[in-house]
Amino acid sequence: MFKVLLVCTGNTCRSPMAAAILADMAVQAGVADKIVVTSAGLSAWQQPASPQAQAVMHQAGLSLDRHCSVQLDLAQLMAADLVLAMTIAHKHAIMRVAPGMVEKTYTLAEFAGKTGDVADPFGGSEVKYHACAQQLRQLLISAWEKIVSLAGKK
Repeated sequence: MFKVLLVCTGNTCRSPMAAAILADMAVQAGVADKIVVTSAGLSAWQQPASPQAQAVMHQAGLSLDRHCSVQLDLAQLMAADLVLAMTIAHKHAIMRVAPGMVEKTYTLAEFAGKTGDVADPFGGSEVKYHACAQQLRQLLISAWEKIVSLAGKK
C-alpha cells in the first residue's frame, strides 16, 4: 500500500477535503487497494470537519461526516510514503519535526508542478470553501499521474 498523508493546520478544512477528493480519485481509477489516503493537522484539536467543508464535499458526492481532526505526529510522518502539505509554511514545520522526510514531503502545488499555497477557507463562506475544493481538485488532478507512478513502484 502506498500511503499519502495530506497536512494542513487544523485538519478541519483543506487536508480532509483533499483526502476525500484523492481517495475518491483512487476509487474511480480502481486503485483504492493500492493507495491509502489520510490527513492530519499541525494544530488539530479533535474536531469534526467544518460545516462548510462538509457541505461542499456533500455537494460533490463525498462525505466528511465521520472525519475527526488528527494531530500530526512523527509516527504518521514516518509511515507515509508521500506527504503533501497545503502551504510552504506547513512543509517547513514538517521538516523541523522530521528532517529525514525531505525526499517525501512537498507542498501539494509543488508536487503538482505548480506554485503557491492552498488558501485556507477556515471561517469563510461556503463560496470560499468551494474555491478551495476546486483548487484542491485541480492540483490533485495535476499530481495524479505522479502519485499513481509512485504507488506502482512500491
